[in-house]
Amino acid sequence: MSSERPLCAVCGKPIEGEALRCSVCGAPMHRGCVDEEVLTDAVGEPLCPYDAALAALDWLDSVVSQYSSSIPRDKREELAERLRKLAALLEGSE
Repeated sequence: MSSERPLCAVCGKPIEGEALRCSVCGAPMHRGCVDEEVLTDAVGEPLCPYDAALAALDWLDSVVSQYSSSIPRDKREELAERLRKLAALLEGSE
């Protein structure tokens, strides 16, 4: 049986005592590391950064798929550029 403490999914530091758990995957997080505006779902349940990002992408996919023809062309280009910057950030090239 391992005595190692779990690591926080947000900061990566060991957790002592009680931890919040991601409502999707169960990843542990320090209560103080969870920004409740960003890392919670629609009903206020905590999400790890990965599952929060997936939920945001699912929402964006739904909006863009349904309403892309309603978004002016210049605004679509602006959105695409922001998405390219996010992809570069995730790939580690920024």
